[in-house]
Amino acid sequence: MQQKITSKTFKYVERPSSAVYSLEILEGRFKGVIFTFGKVDLNEDKENDQLGVSFQFSVEEGNRRYSKDDLMESIKFKTFLGKVLRFIFEEEFGEYDECSKADIKESL
Repeated sequence: MQQKITSKTFKYVERPSSAVYSLEILEGRFKGVIFTFGKVDLNEDKENDQLGVSFQFSVEEGNRRYSKDDLMESIKFKTFLGKVLRFIFEEEFGEYDECSKADIKESL
């Protein structure tokens, strides 16, 4: 069963050893895992009208089920993080909103 990402799936946490926030997973198989997103790249595929995302991350703490090393290699965990990142983008920037060049010029 696919886990739906919501605002209750994770929370932001501060760590004294870092200037950036980490995220702690609050539900599901990865509950208790703390990780930090690194560099995020958006890759536009104009030919197929799609936007790809690649990202770096580090695992700060594993949980009872998975070690840090297990999580760094896990395709399921990487897929889960991609879904979390997508949720964050959608919450922060909203759903896809078509914007024309005329709209941009009007706001200048």
